[in-house]
Amino acid sequence: MDSEEKNNKIFRQLKKQKSVRIADDRTEIVVDGEKHGPLYKSIPKLPMGAAVTCCLFNIVVPGFGTLISAFTVLCGAPTALNRKTAAFLFNLLSAFLQMVTFIIIVGWVWSILWGMNMVTLAMNWGEEKRTPYYCRRQSSIDVP
Repeated sequence: MDSEEKNNKIFRQLKKQKSVRIADDRTEIVVDGEKHGPLYKSIPKLPMGAAVTCCLFNIVVPGFGTLISAFTVLCGAPTALNRKTAAFLFNLLSAFLQMVTFIIIVGWVWSILWGMNMVTLAMNWGEEKRTPYYCRRQSSIDVP
C-alpha cells in the first residue's frame, strides 16, 4: 500500500502542474530520407535533356519513354538499384505494364508520373553527395 500511496501523491502533484519542464539538452541527429522500393530505384538518372525527352515520349506514347530509359541502363546510366540487369528488367516490366494498362487510362497516368520522376531525378543530380540536413528533435510538451 505504501508504494501505491506514493504513486498517488506523485500523480496529484503532477496533475497540479500546468507544464512539464524537460531537462534533456542532448541533440539527436535525424537524417531525412525517403525509402523507395526496387521499382522506383530502377529509374535511371539521365541527363536533363534525355529525361525530358523520355518524359515527352511517355506523355505521347505511354511506356515508350520508359522503354528507352530501360536501354539507357544497359548503356551505363546510373540507378539507385545496385544490379544493372535487375534495373533493366524492372524498367522493361514497367514499360510493358504501362503499354498494356494504357487502355484503362492507368498506364497513361503511370507513364506520365514515371516521366516526371525521371525529370525530378535529373534535376536532383548529385544532391545525394551533399551533407544531409540535420534537425533537432522537437518535444510535443508545451515548455514555458
